[in-house]
Amino acid sequence: MIAKAAAIAHGSTNVRYSTEKDLSEIVKVHNLPENLSASAIWSRMTILQEQFREKLNRTKPLKNTSLRFEISPAREETVGWTMEKWRELADEFVREFDAVDFSGRTGRESSKATSLKNTQYVAMLHHDSKSGILHLHITANRVDMDGNVIDSHFISERAKQAAYVINERRGWVQPEEIHKERAVLVTQDCIAALKEMDTFDWDAYKQKLEGKGYKVVFRLDEEGKIHGYSLNIGYIKYKSSELGHTRSLTPARILETWAKLHPVEEVHALAEKTEKPRSAAGDVTKRPTPAPKPVPAMAHQDITIEGQRYSLDIPEAIYEIFQKETEVPENNSSTSREHVLHTAMLLFCEYIDGATALSQSCGGGSSPGTGWGKDPKEDDWTWARRCLKKAKELHERPNTYRRHR
Repeated sequence: MIAKAAAIAHGSTNVRYSTEKDLSEIVKVHNLPENLSASAIWSRMTILQEQFREKLNRTKPLKNTSLRFEISPAREETVGWTMEKWRELADEFVREFDAVDFSGRTGRESSKATSLKNTQYVAMLHHDSKSGILHLHITANRVDMDGNVIDSHFISERAKQAAYVINERRGWVQPEEIHKERAVLVTQDCIAALKEMDTFDWDAYKQKLEGKGYKVVFRLDEEGKIHGYSLNIGYIKYKSSELGHTRSLTPARILETWAKLHPVEEVHALAEKTEKPRSAAGDVTKRPTPAPKPVPAMAHQDITIEGQRYSLDIPEAIYEIFQKETEVPENNSSTSREHVLHTAMLLFCEYIDGATALSQSCGGGSSPGTGWGKDPKEDDWTWARRCLKKAKELHERPNTYRRHR
């Protein structure tokens, strides 16, 4: 099981998302009446915050008024679970989250324990529409029933520690081991797809993997050539560099891997089929071997958000555009140029969840939307500038955010 957490400023948006998402079910409503709409849930939370306005604004206004959690057990850990089992897991997570003591690291008494159990929250069970993987979303009021603000220092690490304790108690595999074990299974599916292919073709490779339940995302260079791809299954993403033996499923080596999976006779037969017709003299007219296209220089960047590491490879020419043209919205003092830059880069590499989480952690109040993505006819330069524009929008404060036409 893995767990993620963040303090956010857009509680109303997150409540609406978690409660109104397709195939979602209410697991638990805590310190709130039953059968409330999303807007009514958030209204109750703001009413409580209003009661303690003077206390909350004694030093400076409280910006991040909500807490967001995602709790994701492995599929095999929840087989046959009833709603009561999910409710027990939600209660166990809240209990362990509150028990983590980070006061030694922060030097703050408020970090010794949190009071999530004493606040208002709603826990929802989400069904991933494609994979069927189940996971919990919890949206909580950061102000508890006594007007105390829940400490958000090291909140991501606190959630991880709570998940670790639960995994140990229940005998569940820890996240690092889960990822490695699943990478082996994903690799086996990739190899099976290659074995089924008479000739190697990216479209056919993608089609076969999507038939096995994966979402395949290609990354192209400025010449339209595939230089990376990822396979997503539920909330987990596997990059091609993580799969196979010694990166054998990366674009640079996958053709060689395909060839090794087929008998030499088949490869030779394929080569004979693709030879040019013989000339009138009976000699084979050999086609000159084309010079390989130059591989563009890449800029590498590792970005960690809420404990999730994103490894980005961006053409240097595009990276220079990001460096020169990143702009910070004037209405958000909680963000920085680096945060907006990283958000744009994440959008460019199609890590939408990471870009959204980063902007929201800096006080932004929106997400790119379900239709966000690169147009197949769009070159990398145009796509990069559109990502820069969107990143700036995402970092605008929610009370002034507007859609840019």
